[in-house]
Amino acid sequence: MTAMIQLTKRNLLQFFRNRAEVFFSFLSVFIILGLYLLFLSDMQVLNIESSIGRSVEGVKPMVNAWVMAGLLAVSTITLSIGALGRMVLDKERKVFYDFMVAPIKRYQLFLSYITSTFLIVLLISISIVIISQVYIVFSGGDWFTFDQWLRLSFYLLLCILSSTFLILFVLSFIENPSVLSTFATVVGTLIGFVTGAYIPMGVLPKSVQIVSNLMPVSQGASLLRQVFMESSIQQVFVGAPQTVIQNYMKFQGIDLYIGDTLLTPTMMVIYLILSTFVLIALNYWRFQKMKNN
Repeated sequence: MTAMIQLTKRNLLQFFRNRAEVFFSFLSVFIILGLYLLFLSDMQVLNIESSIGRSVEGVKPMVNAWVMAGLLAVSTITLSIGALGRMVLDKERKVFYDFMVAPIKRYQLFLSYITSTFLIVLLISISIVIISQVYIVFSGGDWFTFDQWLRLSFYLLLCILSSTFLILFVLSFIENPSVLSTFATVVGTLIGFVTGAYIPMGVLPKSVQIVSNLMPVSQGASLLRQVFMESSIQQVFVGAPQTVIQNYMKFQGIDLYIGDTLLTPTMMVIYLILSTFVLIALNYWRFQKMKNN
């Protein structure tokens, strides 16, 4: 256990000491914020007021809540890539293989990568949540209730675990930092579309929506949006027809559908848990194969 703690500490220190790693882990977040501030904010406010037919108080904090929830979901993927990139660098420098033959348990090595990544993503995600909450309140929104904090914490933990094990499995096949850089760039660009963070989900073709909605990170983004936007949606759409509310939530990726079937929060939580266990099993198989090789 002491060896795992020391390895975890090593990974944490090396990540936070490398400012370039930290910056590029946030690159997708910066892109989304830039697009939002330059183009999306005013456009979304106008679209919502147009669908309701009048100017409504609370639209701005609702739009802010939508984009902040998307940022949080995206960051669980991009930060996982940045943190687990240490494993690829260790492979390239042969440090990983030195650890594999060192007098430590193999599982301690892999758990150190997982634990350090989880802690990095959790710490920064909590910071994003706090900053988002303050930003939403200053724009006219409400503080989260205790119940909302509980649900948000639970959903966020599921997102982090799912993203960590997904990225761990993918990066276990990568041994070259240049390939890692290309992978990070591609994923960082696509993840905003997959989660509906760059543009609303309703803009995407139906086939793309189905594929996106089946991805754990998209379902995590939906759960986070439901918490972030709960009070503002009730305020903005008070008295509006139910069909208007349903169409808005579907178009914005707050509610997800597979065909005509609405994915309830319970369904998405079960899906995230099951997919995480599947990813754990895949990682176990992968590392057993690496051990044998």
